[in-house]
Amino acid sequence: MRQIPHESHSLKLFGQSQHQAFAPGKTYQAMSWNIFKSKRKGWQHDFARLHPMYDLLLLQEAKINFNQNIDHYDPDYSWLFGESFLLNRCGSSCGVLTGSRIHHDSAFNLHGPVPEPILKTPKSTAFAYYPVADRDSQMLVINSHFINFRQTLAFQRQLHQVLEVIDLHTGPILFAGDFNTWNARRRRMLMEALSEHGLQHVAFPDDPRNFLTLDYIFVRGLKISRAELLKDIISSDHKPLSVAFEIPLLNQDQKQLILPDSQKLNHP
Repeated sequence: MRQIPHESHSLKLFGQSQHQAFAPGKTYQAMSWNIFKSKRKGWQHDFARLHPMYDLLLLQEAKINFNQNIDHYDPDYSWLFGESFLLNRCGSSCGVLTGSRIHHDSAFNLHGPVPEPILKTPKSTAFAYYPVADRDSQMLVINSHFINFRQTLAFQRQLHQVLEVIDLHTGPILFAGDFNTWNARRRRMLMEALSEHGLQHVAFPDDPRNFLTLDYIFVRGLKISRAELLKDIISSDHKPLSVAFEIPLLNQDQKQLILPDSQKLNHP
């Protein structure tokens, strides 16, 4: 039996980072990974080895029981969990989980407009706003798991839901997750829509996923210096995506972050 929390109560917070802001010009490490509800042998070992390398962790299909020990999620990170549903039989919740060495200013979780069929469970997208040192603008981090077993219209509606939030934000953005783009139409819709809204797709060298690519990272107003698909990790049915990024330093005469050309008309 699955219990669906009301969207307004679907964000859970734990842990507490002591770092207060992202620093422009400094390189940070981020990883996005669908962890397959931690089902596979070796996941805990892989996560314990990987997570200290990263300043930002965006996990999809995270499964957490808040009544049990959650020590493998480092308490020195600030964690926010966008709950999709609760499994009554075991007390575990499933959703998206974002961890950061920088403490967020604010955050919220949205359930997709259309639930999955049969079980009627929603997919979640967690939004977190982080301070940037010496800037009025914040950095927006979006961790998303998109609708799977529905037609393209449901996918389009969830994409539109996320884009409405993106359009309200003028600072840098990192948007990652499992987008369930299991056909060419979904992939084309995703790429075109995000490009139109000024986000750039991060390409991964020697990417073997070819025709079935579900996981992506998109950025706006960030400089990517490294992108790597962690092919040796087999403790999930998805490979982790790893990137190094920085918030560019401003020129002396700039008062705000320079946005891509497609955004300049909206943000003079």
